[in-house]
Amino acid sequence: MPIVRIEMLAGRGPEIKQQLAQEMTQTMARVCQCDPAHVYVMFHDVEHQDWAVAGELFAAPAGSPADIKNASS
Repeated sequence: MPIVRIEMLAGRGPEIKQQLAQEMTQTMARVCQCDPAHVYVMFHDVEHQDWAVAGELFAAPAGSPADIKNASS
């Protein structure tokens, strides 16, 4: 029973998740040679303020150095 856990920034709608779940299920079933009915896909939406890259949060408070830096990128 393969389990696929997908962590991504919050904000994607159910249509995108549905498409992603279908494609991940098909790929896992093909590669693992198992019944697609036994593939589980779980989504974990992470809020922007709970995810950082290179020491910077994706959602910095307005007016902070990180916010100004992100706005100019």
